[in-house]
Amino acid sequence: MPTRVPSSPHSLSPHEVRADPRVGVDLPVEVHSADLPAPLLGRSRDLSVGGVCVATPSPFACKSVRRVVLRLPDRTLALEAEGRWQRDVAGDETVLTGLSFVDPDDSAVDYLWELVLDRGKELARFLYARSDISNLGLEEAMGIAQTTRVQHVPAGRWLYTQGRPGPEADSIYIVLEGRVALQVRVRDALEKAFDSVGPGGLVGGAGVVGGEPPPESAVAETDLRLLEIDSRSYQYLLAAKPWLALRLAQVVNQVRARCTARLLGFVRDLL
Repeated sequence: MPTRVPSSPHSLSPHEVRADPRVGVDLPVEVHSADLPAPLLGRSRDLSVGGVCVATPSPFACKSVRRVVLRLPDRTLALEAEGRWQRDVAGDETVLTGLSFVDPDDSAVDYLWELVLDRGKELARFLYARSDISNLGLEEAMGIAQTTRVQHVPAGRWLYTQGRPGPEADSIYIVLEGRVALQVRVRDALEKAFDSVGPGGLVGGAGVVGGEPPPESAVAETDLRLLEIDSRSYQYLLAAKPWLALRLAQVVNQVRARCTARLLGFVRDLL
């Protein structure tokens, strides 16, 4: 399958692109806004030295944000912040908001660098040793770790649906915890499971890598914790690190080829 290349820089999402490395991190977060009478509670999806992506159950005026409080493992870090972008998550009652830190002091920057680099190493070790991208080098695993977001999915929720394009179908998912059931629609009515993917397994990516809607559906068999590389992150890799995007696309295509073979065998047995 061909690798998709953005037709122009305008296909990127500049408001969601950061020059600093970012990694998927799940932390309790408080958002303080001039328009809210009390802090809005949320969870981080990713973190960089320059900002954080926060998931909240409801939207808010991101331009009114004044401060964000990160509940870190060994301390509470309060930082002046401003909102940069906001969007709904398809198929989920969640809103993502990108916040930039405003003039953090040197001690905060040092701590954030240490946290981001340590988390990046942790994710890179997982990707290199225990995932479907383990045939890539450790340096490549570190580069991919720096494009990830953490996503929590409850059991029974669809990640993407067979034949249906959309942002969720474009994302590449790597399972951290739980299991994903891969299903196919039989006689346009029943969904039948033909495979189950556990920790380290890669699913999705048909849209962003191959430009096609997914030939299967993916549903959370159990509660899931995922690493997500969405289309914006993949397009950024194509522009900034094309060699790494190509290597990732090769892995996605290899995994999808195995998935297609299992799907065809399952359908053949039904006939």
